[in-house]
Amino acid sequence: MNARPDADSIEVVDDTEAYYALSLKERWGDGAPLVPPTDERIQALLEHTPLAPDHVLGKLPPRHGAATVELAAINAAMAGCEPRAFPLVLAALEGILRPEFNAFAITTTTSGAHPALIVNGPTRDELGIDYRAGCLGGAAGRGSMTIGRAVSLCIRNIGGQRVGENSRSVFGQPARFGLCFGEWEERSPWPSLAARAGFGAGDEVVTVHTSKGNSTLADTHNDDPLDLAYMLGKSVAYPMSNLYLEKTGESGQVVLLVNPIWADRLAKPFPKIEDFQAYMYDNAWQPIESWRPANRKILHDNGRVDARGRVYVCRRAEQIVPVVCGGLGSLHAVILATWSGTEMQSVKTRRK
Repeated sequence: MNARPDADSIEVVDDTEAYYALSLKERWGDGAPLVPPTDERIQALLEHTPLAPDHVLGKLPPRHGAATVELAAINAAMAGCEPRAFPLVLAALEGILRPEFNAFAITTTTSGAHPALIVNGPTRDELGIDYRAGCLGGAAGRGSMTIGRAVSLCIRNIGGQRVGENSRSVFGQPARFGLCFGEWEERSPWPSLAARAGFGAGDEVVTVHTSKGNSTLADTHNDDPLDLAYMLGKSVAYPMSNLYLEKTGESGQVVLLVNPIWADRLAKPFPKIEDFQAYMYDNAWQPIESWRPANRKILHDNGRVDARGRVYVCRRAEQIVPVVCGGLGSLHAVILATWSGTEMQSVKTRRK
């Protein structure tokens, strides 16, 4: 896959097994079978965006390939993305390409950092975007599996990311195959992520978050929702978080996925989501004694230790971002920890 907007085309047979073998040989793929991107499949995707095929969304790191709409469509076709889902791929790329997202650093870091896509709006069910049970894996919605994969293939084939070459990722993470899920807006007692970003209830919005991977939390001990919220705050502030490596703690968001049962419990003492965020933030700290002396000096030198000897994981309550999703089995939450040095971006899709 050539990253230039004037890339040469090649002839391929519409044979998945043969194309799969070719993708492995030429290093276009992610290791799993791909759908051959025929002219017909690419054109079907392009018909669902008002943007011209040669429109350049931006230069996609790490090699700064020109991300044209057509090149995005080629990768979306290979991922198996259905045509009506293509505007979400483009919206995600627009968010990734914003300077505040810091995509170059994310695609080259030693971390496994990778964009996680969170979808709001009326097309979640229609497009098969998972937001209920198993929404982070196993629910098998076509939209979740293919939209996230399409974006990852764009980073690979347009941006030119190659692990061990320009990506120094030590471990990576499963989400580098693609992670896309929705918010269960109808079960949330609070305004949706998109609404909090200023969008309308009927808007189709993709939020890109730099995630370092999933950290699963579990609780069967706390009946009081305040105790539960306290433990969630403490869990966000784990001592080896990237947010403690960052000098100020002022950039990056921690996304906390809360199941609907817990959300209902937490909304009783916290009917406003801002109050829930503030309470978690008030408890999202570690005592300086949690670190060994050499680390304590660094934290003191960076101004991260307050007068009470507390080291807060971030500077502001709004950096802890709850999102309601998941099944009705209760008992669990998930932290999508941040890489730091990045800011979440929310983008409304553009449709014909």
